[in-house]
This record gives sequence, C-alpha cells and structure tokens, in this order.
Amino acid sequence: MKKQIILLTCIAILWISRAASAQPPQRLTLQNVVDTYVQNNLDLQAARYRLERARADQIASRLRPNPVLSFTAENLAISGPTPFSRLYEVGAVYTETFELGGKRELRQKAAEAVVTAAEAQFEDSMRRGIADVKRLYLEALLARYNVEVAKESRQTFEQLVQFNQARFQEGAIPEVDLIKVRLERVKFDSSVKQAEVSLRQGTIRLMERLAASAAGSPELGGELDFRALSLDISALRQSALSERSDIRLADAEVNSARQRLALERGRAKPDISPFAGYKRVGNDNTLLFGVNVPLKIRDQNQGEIARAEADLKTAETRLQLVRNHALAEVESAYAGLQASRELVETFQTDLLQQADESRDISVSAYEEGGTELLPVLEAQRTRSDVRHEYFKTLFDYQTSLVALELAVGREIQP
Repeated sequence: MKKQIILLTCIAILWISRAASAQPPQRLTLQNVVDTYVQNNLDLQAARYRLERARADQIASRLRPNPVLSFTAENLAISGPTPFSRLYEVGAVYTETFELGGKRELRQKAAEAVVTAAEAQFEDSMRRGIADVKRLYLEALLARYNVEVAKESRQTFEQLVQFNQARFQEGAIPEVDLIKVRLERVKFDSSVKQAEVSLRQGTIRLMERLAASAAGSPELGGELDFRALSLDISALRQSALSERSDIRLADAEVNSARQRLALERGRAKPDISPFAGYKRVGNDNTLLFGVNVPLKIRDQNQGEIARAEADLKTAETRLQLVRNHALAEVESAYAGLQASRELVETFQTDLLQQADESRDISVSAYEEGGTELLPVLEAQRTRSDVRHEYFKTLFDYQTSLVALELAVGREIQP
C-alpha cells in the first residue's frame, strides 16, 4: 500500500509539472524561451525516446541466452508382441548455451557505444534546436522594434499634421502642403499595421516552435543589445573540435562501428550447448550427457564482418568531414560577427546621431518657415530608414553570435 501511494504521488507530480510547462510564458525573454523549448518541444521529446530505446537495447545486451528444457517420449507401443514396459522411453533434457569468444562482453561494449552515440545525438538535437529558437526569438524582437520605429515616425507626422492644420487655418500655407503631410501620415499608418502583422506572425512562429499556443498574445520582452566581445579565433577552433556535440556524435559513431566490428568477428566463433538429462527406458532409469557444437565450416559471418568494416570506414570518413565542416562554420560565423560589430559601431558613433540631427533641423526650419515640406519628408524618411537598418544590424550581430555559439558548441560569455 505504501509503494502504491508513493507511485501515485510521483505520477501526480509529473502530471502537474508537465501541465505547468505546457502553459506559454506571459513574457517572452530569451531565457524563458529556451527553458520552454527544452521542456515542451516535440522534436526533443522524440530524441529523448530514441535515447531511452538505446538504453533498452543496452539492457538486452547484458542478458544471457535462455536455457532450454525438452521433454521426450519414444517407442510408445501401439501393437506387437513386445511388452510396453520394455519399449517405451521418456526423458527430460536441460540445455544451456555458453557463448564463446567473449560475445557477451563484446555485445555490452557495442550497446554502450550505441548509447553514447544516442546521448551525443540528443545533445546535438538540443544544440541545434536552441539555436533555431533563439533566431526565431530575435526575428520576433526585430519585428517589435520595427513596430516602435513605425509608430515613432507616425507620431512625428501626426505632429506635423496638427502644426500644418493650424497654419492652414491661419492662411500661412496652401492646402496642398496639408494634404501632403496627411498622405505621409497615412503611409506610416500602413507601415505600422504591416509591422504589427509581422510581429504577430513572428510571435506565432516562435510559439509554434515552443509547442505552446499563441492565443494569449504573450508580451515580447528583451532587447537587441550590443556586447562587444574580444574573441580568440584559435581558441574558438579548439573549442569547436572539443565541445561540439556533432563531433562527439561522429566520434561515438566511429567507436560504435569499431565495437560492432569486434562483435561480428566474435560471432564468427561457435557457441557450445552442453546438455544433461534423465531418460527412462522401460523399467530402467538412466542419465544422459552431451554437447552440441555447431560446425562453422561454411558461414563464418563473413558478410556481417565485411559490412561492419565498411561501416567503420564510413564513420571515420564522416568524422573527418564533420571536423572540417565545424572549422569552416567557426570561420564563417566569426567573420560575420566581426562585420556586424563594425556596422553596429558605425551606426552608434555616426549615422544615428546624424540622422536625428538632420531630421530635427529640417523640422525646426520648416516650423519657422525657413524651408519647404519636401526636405522635412526626406529627412524623416532617412531617419526612419537609418533606424530600421540599425536595428537590422543589431539583429544581424545577435544572430551572428548565435551562429558562432552553434559553431563553437557552447555559449559565449562577454
């Protein structure tokens, strides 16, 4: 009864934890997005089940062959002059198989290597999945910034509309200038709506990846910040070769293929099956002993050995390919990060301030009657474009950092 209570309590705790994890977070930050992905994502759950299956095979590898118990009855008289007591034979035979050539140990090592490969595959699925969900989060975050820029521009033109409405009523400007400003505001109304749709779509894609519903419209938190990092490319290459899960997976597959080859070679050796039993012949009780020895004079497992040798060569080749690909990814991601960093610094030191100053000067001059409307419109459009490009550059920097973390195989701290 006590064991049943403990079991029911564990099931209840597991059900409550899963129900809680299925709820989408109310505020989406990078950390809780990653946590929710790890808890809920169906691809990761499938990878966990594959790992459990490999561990089940490991259990099977430790088991010895089952013994065999045989019952026989022979020479049961149906007709004839010989008495039944002198003819009939009944017996029972117990047979046990002994594996030679270290097959059981080799089988255990092969299963352990498969489990190691499955664990590395699970880690690699998680590594790639976390990088993917981070990119989706950053895309949604960029869409939020685009909404803010569009709303800011619309607010600027709303103020110009009010200013020109007052000037038009005073007779200081023609109606055509008022109409132009109103049309520009309408354009930015459309831009705001398009940006909001993009934000909503990006949030839906993110929540789908998290296996959570987007019906509650969770708030998107976080910032597209900029962290200047000092990185050593040589250390990054070394880290990739030692820490990337796909390299560990390829190395584990080489070891698994090597262990399987050893197992197939061991299977070429015959197993013996000694047996012992009891037999009653008529009125006499007897014992019998013997051994079954397969004659491996034709099939010596040559086919499976050849397949295992080919699999080993394939795994070794793939390991080298994965290492080369990892180093190429590190180089590419590092170059992308450096280029994005330079662009961000250019925006922060020059372009953003110049765009703000140009817009402010144009608006002030227009309000004082020192310029026409067209320079104001151009200055506002330029400022809006610059801010859009700045946030896009921040997005590129962050995604390049995610790509570098994916290439290196670990999180990069400032």
